[in-house]
Amino acid sequence: MTDPIADMLTRIRNAVTAKQTRVDMLQALQAIQAAMERLNQAFEAARTFQPMNEQQLTEINQTLKNANTSGGSVGKLDAVGFLGKEVRGASTTVDVKSGTATPLDYTLAQSGTVEAKILDASGGTIADAILGPQNAGPHTLDAGKLPGVPALADGTYTVQLYVGDGNGNAAPVATMGGGVVTGVDLSGDAPVLLVGDRRIAVTDVREVRVQPPAAT
Repeated sequence: MTDPIADMLTRIRNAVTAKQTRVDMLQALQAIQAAMERLNQAFEAARTFQPMNEQQLTEINQTLKNANTSGGSVGKLDAVGFLGKEVRGASTTVDVKSGTATPLDYTLAQSGTVEAKILDASGGTIADAILGPQNAGPHTLDAGKLPGVPALADGTYTVQLYVGDGNGNAAPVATMGGGVVTGVDLSGDAPVLLVGDRRIAVTDVREVRVQPPAAT
């Protein structure tokens, strides 16, 4: 992109060298003035920019709550507002990079033996791990450190959790994941947030956070 100020300064120097008319000089000066006005507007916009505050985050979370409880939806333009923010919502997928997997959170309503199945992108079962008995309450799953599971290659995997009641019955366990939104898929009827290679439907989002500013 051409620098308007540098371009105008070049025109002034050329005008002086070639002894162009006063009209040419005036046009060059007017162009510089217009460029300076645009820069001032940009500086003013940057100076007055305010990051999203707690009230705005509360309003977003309330909108999500209302959509989830009333069957409503979040518009496509609203979904774009999630870019750069950290979200958490219903998710069964994890990303693995250099042996490190993104975590999944889950809560057991009652104690029981937990089983985890790891599936690859094509739906094939990579591993079936018994995590053992766990108490009721919140837990975090690290798919990269499951007992008896071979090292996972880089990629995106689906995790299915089940909890047994001790009588031969197993029930699926809902999992939560998240991360910083890097993109939004607007091609379908409902927008989908992209967190790396993972996908989280906007209607599945339960919490939104703003990333803290980078240390200087």
